[in-house]
Amino acid sequence: MQKKRLWGSALLLIAFVLTSKHVSASEKEVVYRLYNPNSGEHFYTTSFYEQNTLKNVGWRDEGVGWQAATKGTPVYRVYNPNVKGGNHYYTMSNYEAKSLIKAGWRWDNNAKPVFYSGGSVNLYVAYNPNAQSGSHNYTTNVYEQNNLLKNGWKYGAIAWKTMPSDPLPTLPQGWSIDRAINTNNYSTQSYAYKQCTWWVYNRAKEFGINYGLYMGNGKDWQNQPGYTVTSTPQLHSAVSFKAGQLGADASYGHVAFVEQIHSDGSILISQSGTGYKTLYDYQVLSKKEAGQLKYIIGK
Repeated sequence: MQKKRLWGSALLLIAFVLTSKHVSASEKEVVYRLYNPNSGEHFYTTSFYEQNTLKNVGWRDEGVGWQAATKGTPVYRVYNPNVKGGNHYYTMSNYEAKSLIKAGWRWDNNAKPVFYSGGSVNLYVAYNPNAQSGSHNYTTNVYEQNNLLKNGWKYGAIAWKTMPSDPLPTLPQGWSIDRAINTNNYSTQSYAYKQCTWWVYNRAKEFGINYGLYMGNGKDWQNQPGYTVTSTPQLHSAVSFKAGQLGADASYGHVAFVEQIHSDGSILISQSGTGYKTLYDYQVLSKKEAGQLKYIIGK
């Protein structure tokens, strides 16, 4: 496929941007995957800011690439400015990275690891001998890897290890949900993966319900103009917690999604957040607890 010219602003950004990792007590963090349709290159980062910056200059959001360990063997990223469109390469070998630097490549992330190898899931690399930009592809998807090898890519191998995906929760006894949850296409367009805002924005869309891309922190949803807000629980609405309310974060508050309401006034909510060991979680709130919160009706 003939490659088009890469945007100059994106080229400059990727060459020098510093990856700011999300600080979390978790043993893993999400790696975002993006694609440049003008150069054919995929790019991988743990930085939500970096991901969004690239999307704003034309890169395509391909969602979550994998879950990276937060400790283990370092993985380095280097950049080649001497090929059309630029090119990135990822390696666990500090010696290999330094050799490329001597040959004219540049360090990314100030020569610090961009993520770590650790866990039980294989991450595969394949090489395209006919490409300059985007010559290496990294994936945990065996089907994707095999498909590339069938189409002329070379050197299929395990590049390093990643962490398994978050487990899924079970529904509390006596409760149900109206629509199955499918997170495969959940967007990270403006809300970071596995944040409470990311969850509610995407879960609501599964019901055809829309909230804005910039609703703020969880506590801010109840104060956004243009939405009906009530203290009475509403099915399939966003429920907003003030900072510190009912155990919500003391600074940012929280937002969740109302899945079901029982006749006794108790409600079932679904929610996500970096503190949960599962991708998302369920919680039952009593009538008294539910009555203390604000419910934002989507559009």
